[in-house]
Amino acid sequence: MQSLSARFAGEMTQAANLVQLILSIRDLTKLDLTHFRSRHPVAATTRCLHRDGLAFSSTPIAYDGIYLAICGRFELTVRELMERFVESLMADVPAHKHLPEAIREWHAKGCASLILHLGEERFKHLTVNALIGNLASCLDSSKSGAYKLTPEAYSYNERNFRANEIDNVLTERLGLKKIWQKLARRPKLVSWSGASHPDTVENLARRTLDTCISRRNAIIHRGRSYYTPGPSEVIECAKFFAILIECAAEVMTDYKASL
Repeated sequence: MQSLSARFAGEMTQAANLVQLILSIRDLTKLDLTHFRSRHPVAATTRCLHRDGLAFSSTPIAYDGIYLAICGRFELTVRELMERFVESLMADVPAHKHLPEAIREWHAKGCASLILHLGEERFKHLTVNALIGNLASCLDSSKSGAYKLTPEAYSYNERNFRANEIDNVLTERLGLKKIWQKLARRPKLVSWSGASHPDTVENLARRTLDTCISRRNAIIHRGRSYYTPGPSEVIECAKFFAILIECAAEVMTDYKASL
């Protein structure tokens, strides 16, 4: 799970760097290059950037696109963390009966949902036979000891990962309760919040996540009062998501170790 967190942090850094690059190009367009006569290759590239930057008179599409990409990668990584958690449990817990009750109970429900959505592109690698086989292995595990869970049965979700949704999903499917209380005690999230009391940290984190997801939905389903996110808002969203995913990976690692 730490590798997923590290990869995601790198992606969020790249998103923030892209915003900074756009800002740098816009700063370049404010300069008068009329008397810039250098023939150096760098100068030629600078003039091209200056010309293209002048033609790029507005940045809403750029910032909207980056914001959507950030939110998309966030929700994908949440799902990947859940799948990695289930995969690691299968490797470390030899008997199905020793799995947390929530995980044992959810598997059939999750597989049933997957069967109804196997036509979607993201589930092309799954088959009805494979899902049923995995379910059967859990029923017969008392005899053979071998079992196989379907990680996607735990990660598949139709709703946006707002604060309450993350809480409900992790509790119901993985048995990981009070995720936000646990997150609020992670040093990096505490430092990000600037608060000292766990309740305040939790409330700030939950509210910030919900705001980011609402902003994402506003970009897609915009109305007349819509306004594009500014560069600082995009960067702050990327930084927050990176911290949140890192802390979530730590909490999930600790939870697995406690089983």
